[in-house]
Order: sequence, then C-alpha cells, then structure tokens
Amino acid sequence: MKKMMHVLIPCFVIAVLAACSKYTYYSVGNNNISRYRTFAWLPPLKDNPGTASSTTVSYYHNDIADQKIKDQATADLESRGLVLNSSKPDLLVRYTVMVNREVRTFNEPVYNYSWDGFYPRYRFYRGGRGYYWAYRGAYPIYVGDQIEKVPYKEGTLIIDLIDRKSGKVIWRGYAQGEVNDPQNAINDLPKIVDGIFDKLSMQKAS
Repeated sequence: MKKMMHVLIPCFVIAVLAACSKYTYYSVGNNNISRYRTFAWLPPLKDNPGTASSTTVSYYHNDIADQKIKDQATADLESRGLVLNSSKPDLLVRYTVMVNREVRTFNEPVYNYSWDGFYPRYRFYRGGRGYYWAYRGAYPIYVGDQIEKVPYKEGTLIIDLIDRKSGKVIWRGYAQGEVNDPQNAINDLPKIVDGIFDKLSMQKAS
C-alpha cells in the first residue's frame, strides 16, 4: 500500500516561525559622537499607509509605545554622557516605526513509499543460476516539493541622530523582527531600543 510522507510537518513549521521572532540590529554612520553634549527629540516619522506592503499599526502609534521608545533611548544616550536639553540641543533624535506585510515560503519535500513484499531474485552458484524469493521493505522515493506560504508582519524601528546645525543624519541604528502579538511588540520596545544603541559603540559614561 502506498504511503505519503512529508519531511516537514506543520509543527516544525510553527517552531521555525517562533525561532524567527528574534530581532536583527544594524547601524550606519559615525559612531564618534563624543563632541556632542546635548540632545532633544523630534516628532516621530510615520510609515506611509498608502504603500502596498506597508501598514500603519495602531499599537505602535500611541502614547504608550512612544513613551517606551523615548524613555529607553533617553536612558541609553544619557548613559553615554549626553544630556537631554530641549532648548539648545547639539543632536536631534528621531525614530520611525514601519510594519510590512511579508510572506515566508517553505519547501516541503514529498516522498512516495515503494511497495514492500517478496520479490524474485537470482544468484550464481556451481556454474549455474538459481532463483529465490527475498523480502524487500518499503523505501521512500522523492517525487517533488510542496510549497507552503505563510504570511507574517515584519516590524522595523529606526533611530536617527541628526546634527542640529547641518540637519544631516550622522548615525542611524535600526532593528528588524517579526511582529506576531501586539502586546509583546509593545513590551519588547525597551529591549529593541537598547539593542539598537548597543550598535553605537562609543564609551558609556561611568
């Protein structure tokens, strides 16, 4: 009797998705901001809801999320010797949150099993050839792939440090990760912000 076997079962797919919920951190620009002494916040930039792959997510665009991002970023900058000063800042700090709809594709190899049973065989002995029956168990035969597409949302948090006099971004740090649960997304914000500023490798104040 034929049997069908899928190497990747749904539980394994779920486990892979859970493992992909980690955040990846990047940065570009000048890490040497030791000449700056003060900073202030600019209003956040919002993603463009008019694009096909981007969506404005209410659980990021609210006072709680805004406060979590600013509180942690302020603490990280102050730990590096900068002082929050809205009246005369050297640096301007701005963040952007974007959430894009993505699709993750899994290729699952599909196998058919051969028939098991007794098959005729032969062997040579004493100058002749003799036939006999031998049992052969079923074995898998690769027949192709089954493609499974799993939709998900990928969130990106970007933090810019801007020279107030020139108006240029001197450093940008950002994090990307899968967004599955609104409450977890909010709770993770301080950890994400801290991970972004870990990429700003200037010496922390003692």
